[in-house]
Amino acid sequence: MVLTPAEKQKRYRERQKAAELEAAKAAPTIADYLKRPFSEFVGDRHFSFDASLDAYGVHISGPNFLRTEIQTFKSEYQSEEPVTALERAMGILGACLDAVDELSVLVNQYKLEEVGRAIDEALEASANLPRGDVEALKESFAEIDRLKLIQTQLRAPTRFVFPSIQVKAERAN
Repeated sequence: MVLTPAEKQKRYRERQKAAELEAAKAAPTIADYLKRPFSEFVGDRHFSFDASLDAYGVHISGPNFLRTEIQTFKSEYQSEEPVTALERAMGILGACLDAVDELSVLVNQYKLEEVGRAIDEALEASANLPRGDVEALKESFAEIDRLKLIQTQLRAPTRFVFPSIQVKAERAN
């Protein structure tokens, strides 16, 4: 069977992706340039996010959070291998980013539905106003414009910038 150029390219990309995944699995979990333990770097630092999470009922368990190199903590999901302070910090970061993504979609959908409902109600109220009441019509149109502006702003993506924590060059070694 003769392959088309597109099929050849697709198979080539699949082989490349498989090789990258295999290299990522074989790569050491800690980069070779990281000499000092992360827990030593953390030292006696105070984390304000810990109190912020606690204020909303999210608790990070374990004594001396990130201050001991080998982490032990209670979890429903037990791991056979010990977790280092750096691995735990990166895991918490990933979990928080996943939570931000999931919660932002949820809140955004809720607000878009509510503003859509409010626009429909404002349009209906505007249609029922007496045509001679110019001031009431102006106020109604202003409210509809305000709600549509909110809707437009909710549809626009928001970007937050964080320092990099993972780079491809770490996997090259």
